[in-house]
Amino acid sequence: MSSKHGKSSAVPKFSSFKPRLETAQPEKENKAGVSKQHDKHPASPRRDRHDRPTDVSHLNDKTRHLKVSHRSSPLEHDKDASFVYDRRGDPLIRRYGDINRRDIPKYRRLGSGRVLGLDGYVRIEHSGSREEFSVLGYHESRSLLSSDKKALLAKGVYYKSRPVRVRREQSQAVTGSEDFLPLKSSRKRKRIGPESGGSSGEEGQSYRSIHGKSKNHEHSESDVDYDSDASADARDLGVDDPMNIRGIELSRRVRDHPEDTDAWLELVNHQDALLRISGQDGRQPTAAEIKSFADIKLSMLEKAYVHATTDSQRKKLQLRIMREGSKIWDAKTLSKRWDEALENHGTSFELWREYTNFQQTRLSTFQYEKIKRLYIERLRLLESEASAKGSHQDSLEIYEQMIYVFLRVTRFIADSGYRELATAAWQATLELTFARPPTLTEQSEVKVPSNFQDFWESEVPRLGEESAQGWAAFEQSGGTLEPPDPKGTDKLISPNTRDGYKAWSVIEHQRARAATNPARTMDDGAEDDPFRVIMFADIQDILLYLPGEVIPTIQNLLLDAFLIFCQLPPALCSRDIIQDMLQDDFLVRSSAKSIIAEAPPGSLADLGEQNIRPPELSHDYSRMNVTPEVLFPLPNWFKSMKKIRDDMSADQYQWISTTLKQLVRTFGARGLAPYYLAFESINEPGNEKKTAKALLKQDPTNIILYRGYSILEWGKGNKEIARNTIAAAMSLTISIHDKVSLGIAAAWMEIEDCNLTKATLQLCALSDAPSSTSILQDPSASPAQMLKARQFLSSNRDYLLSSGDVRNAVIYAEGLLLLEYSTGQSNKEPSSGNQGDIWSAIASISACSDDLVSRGLGNIPAHEQLLQSAARLLYYHARQGPFRASFLREQLTKYINFFPQNTIFLTLFAWREARLSIDDKVRSLLDEVILVEPHDCVSSRVFAIQYESRTGNIHSTRAAFEHALESGVCKNHPDLWISYIRFCHDKKELRPKAKSVFYRAIQRCPWSKEVFMEAFVTLVRDMDSSELKSVYNTICEKGLRVHVEMEEFVEKWRREQKERDRAR
Repeated sequence: MSSKHGKSSAVPKFSSFKPRLETAQPEKENKAGVSKQHDKHPASPRRDRHDRPTDVSHLNDKTRHLKVSHRSSPLEHDKDASFVYDRRGDPLIRRYGDINRRDIPKYRRLGSGRVLGLDGYVRIEHSGSREEFSVLGYHESRSLLSSDKKALLAKGVYYKSRPVRVRREQSQAVTGSEDFLPLKSSRKRKRIGPESGGSSGEEGQSYRSIHGKSKNHEHSESDVDYDSDASADARDLGVDDPMNIRGIELSRRVRDHPEDTDAWLELVNHQDALLRISGQDGRQPTAAEIKSFADIKLSMLEKAYVHATTDSQRKKLQLRIMREGSKIWDAKTLSKRWDEALENHGTSFELWREYTNFQQTRLSTFQYEKIKRLYIERLRLLESEASAKGSHQDSLEIYEQMIYVFLRVTRFIADSGYRELATAAWQATLELTFARPPTLTEQSEVKVPSNFQDFWESEVPRLGEESAQGWAAFEQSGGTLEPPDPKGTDKLISPNTRDGYKAWSVIEHQRARAATNPARTMDDGAEDDPFRVIMFADIQDILLYLPGEVIPTIQNLLLDAFLIFCQLPPALCSRDIIQDMLQDDFLVRSSAKSIIAEAPPGSLADLGEQNIRPPELSHDYSRMNVTPEVLFPLPNWFKSMKKIRDDMSADQYQWISTTLKQLVRTFGARGLAPYYLAFESINEPGNEKKTAKALLKQDPTNIILYRGYSILEWGKGNKEIARNTIAAAMSLTISIHDKVSLGIAAAWMEIEDCNLTKATLQLCALSDAPSSTSILQDPSASPAQMLKARQFLSSNRDYLLSSGDVRNAVIYAEGLLLLEYSTGQSNKEPSSGNQGDIWSAIASISACSDDLVSRGLGNIPAHEQLLQSAARLLYYHARQGPFRASFLREQLTKYINFFPQNTIFLTLFAWREARLSIDDKVRSLLDEVILVEPHDCVSSRVFAIQYESRTGNIHSTRAAFEHALESGVCKNHPDLWISYIRFCHDKKELRPKAKSVFYRAIQRCPWSKEVFMEAFVTLVRDMDSSELKSVYNTICEKGLRVHVEMEEFVEKWRREQKERDRAR
C-alpha cells in the first residue's frame, strides 16, 4: 500500500500484542489521539515519525525505573498515598491454610485474580476451593499455588511459565565474517533511535491487537514480564538449583548404569523431595499431586525392577512398587498385583508384612478369622525355615521375625476384643521360655512339647497370677499342684441413662474390662461366655516356642516385645527390629485414650508465662534412649514411663505388675530388675525402699539398681540417703567404668543442688582411685587436681573410642562435660552464681560428637545417650539464670538432625520458642526435618498434634490430625482415630464432622473394636437407630468380640424403662 508521499505505511503485525506504556502527552496530542480514535483511520506516517522517538525513549526510562525499584524496601507507599504494600503477607494464612473470610472484605475481581482499583501486585488466586491472597513485588511471578501442575511435574521444579514474546535482536546477529564463534548471545539490546521505523512498529499497538486499549494495571510486572532480559533469566532460573542438579546426576547414573538399584531408589526418593517443594508456605501436597508423583515413581521402579540382577534387589523394588501402586491402583488391580508379588517373592518378610497390612485394613473383605489365619501360616512357615537351618545360631534373624509376628498377632487379637486369648498366649509363651523344665530334651523340630498341654489344662496358677510357680515346678511335683480357688463375677454398675444404645455400650465396656485375663472352668459366669475359658487348643496354633540354645541371645528381645504388648516402653534391647516395632502403627499403643490436653485459658496471650512454664516432661508416645535418668522419675527431667494403673482395668494392671515381679524374682530375668523398680515407683509410690532392698539382695552388684534407688530418694528430698547409696555402691568390687558412672551420678546430684564446688570434687575424685574419698573432704579442688581429672577423663575417652568401646567412652565424655561446666572460664555465654561455663561444656560434647560422626557412629544409641546428657545440662543451665535462647536453639537443632525422633530434643526446642512469632521455627523443623521419610513416626506426629493444641487453635489442631492420619506411619493407628473423633465431637465448630471422621476411621481400622464402639460412646446422640444397628451388625459380621447381644438388651432396657415410668 502506498501513500501520497511515496512511502509504504506500516503493515499491522501480531507483535503488537505487547501493551504499550501510557505516557504523559501534551494536551494537543491527546486531542489528536481522541480524534484518531473516533475517526478510526490509521495515523499518517509523518505523525508516526514524530511521535515514536518520544514513546520509545519514555519506555526505556520506564523500564529502567522498574528495575531500580526492585531493590526497594518491602513496605512501599503508593504514589497517591492511598495504599501501603506489605510484601510479607499475612503470616496467619500459612498457619491456618486459608484467609479469614470475616476479616477480609469481598474484593471485586478483574481478570486473573486482580483486584479492581489496585495495581497488579495485589492478587487473589484460587487453589481448589480456597482463595490465596498474596502481595507480589517487582519481577515476581504468580503464586505457585496457581501454577500448571502438569508442567510442574514434568519439570520437577515449580516455576511459573510466563508469556514472553521473543524478538529478534538484529544488532546481535552473526553474519559469519567475524573472527570469533559466539557461545551465548548478549542480552544487551541496541538502543532504538528515531530511524528504526520497522522495529518501532512493533512497539506500537495494532488495531488488530486482542488487547484493545492498554490499561494501567496491565503494565504491572507482577504477573507478565515482556522484557527479554527477564525472560532469559526465567529460562535460566533453575540451572544452579541443587534439586535440579541432583535430579540430573541421578538420571545420568540410572541411564549409564541401569543395574544400579541404589541409584534408582535414590532417584525415587528424590521425587519425594520434589513433592515436598510443592507444599510452599506450609501447604501440604494435595491428593492429586501425591497421586501424580506416585505414578512417576512407579514408572521408575518398574524400570529398575526389569534391570535388577539379584533376588534381594527385586524384593526391595517389589516392596516399593506395591507401596506406590497402592496410591493409584484400584482395589481389584491391587489385589491382582499382590497375588503376583507373593507368587514371585513369597518368602520376603517385608513383603508379607505389607500384604498383611493391606488385607487387615480392607473393610470390604476383612474377616477376623481370615487375618488370624494369615499370621498363623507365617509362624508355621518361619518355624519350618528355622528347622531347616543346620544351627539355631544361624537362625537368629528368623527367630526375631517370629517374635515380631507373634507380637503382631497378639496385638491384633486384643484389638479385636479377644483380650483373654491374647493374654493367655503371652502367659504360655513366657512359661515356655523362662519356666522350662531343665530336664526337657531338645528336639530337632521347633515344636511345643506335648507335656506342656498337661500343665495348661490342669489350670494351676500361671505366670502373672498369684502363687504361680511355673511349668518347671509343675513337672518336678509330678503334676500335683492345685488350681486356684474359683473367682466370682464382678458386679456391674447399672447405667444412669434412658438411651438403650448408650446403656448397652456401658455394659459392654464393663464386661470387656472384666474379661482381660482368661478364666477357669470353675469361675462364676464362665459357662455363660465360652470365650472366657482358654483351652490349650485355642492357643496352640499361635504359641511361640524358642530352642533352648537361642534363649540367652533372644530373651531380651522377647521381653521388650512383651513390654510393647503391655503398652510400656521397651528397655533392654537395641536391635533394629525393635525400632521396626516402634515404627509400626499396628503395634504402638498408649494406655491413655486421649492425646489432647486442654490448654489453660489465656495461655496464648501471656508469652512471658509461656516462657516460664516448664516443658511437658511426660509423653504418651515418647522416643528416647533409656538411661537411669529417664527411667526413674527425676523432678526436673523427662520420664520414659508413664503411670498406667489408672488407665486400664485392675485385673490387667495386676497381671502386668505380677508378671514383671515374677520374671525378675522367680524366673531369672535379672536384666529387667531396674525396669521393675521404676515401674513400681511410678505406679505404687511408697514401696521403693522395700522393693529396692529385695532386688539388691538378689543382685548386689547391679549398679543401675543403686543409681535408680539414689535417684528415687533424691526426688523425694532424701538427699543424704541418695549420697550414701552412691557411696555404698562405690565401695563394691566393680569395674572402673562402673565407678566412673557412679561418680558422675554423684556430680549430677551436686549440680542439681546448685553446688558446683562439690560437683568438681566428685569428678576430681575419679582420678584418685585408691584415696578418692579424701578429696571429698577438701573445701575446693586445686588447679592441679582439676588438670589431672581433665586429663584422666579425656585420655580414657579417646582411648576407648579408638579401641571401639563406644558404650564406655561416652561415660568419660559425660564426666568431661560436667567438669568443663563446673570449672571452665571462657566467659562466652552469660552466667550467674549457680551457673557454670556452658560454652566450654558443650564444646567438649561437640568435639566428641564430631569424632563419632567421623568414625561413622553418628546414629548409634551411645551417641544419643551422650547428647541427652548435654541436653539435660542445657536445660539445667536455662532454668538457673540468664542464657541465650539462640545458643540453646542452635545446639538442639544439631541434636535433632542426628536423632529426629528423640522426644527430649524436640520438646526442649519447642519450650523456649516464641509462640506467636511470624516465622514459627518449631513448625518449620517439623515440616522439613522430623515429619519426613525416613524419620516420620507415631511419637513425632503425636507431638505435632499436642503442640498445635497448646499453641494454635482448633483448626490448626485439626490440620495436624489430618496430616498425621494421612501419613504412612499413622493412617492405621486406632488410638489416633479415636482421639480425632473425640476432638471433633468436643469442639462445637467441628462437631458436624465427627461422624464423617468415624466412618473414615472404621475404613482404616476395621479390626479395632474400640473404634467401632465410638459410635455408641461418643456419637450415640449424633447417630440414629438405623445407623447404630448398622455399626453393630458390621461388628458381628467381621467377627469382632461382642459380650452382650445389643438388640435383645436394647429391647429389654426400653421395656424396663416403660415399666418404671408406669410405676411412677
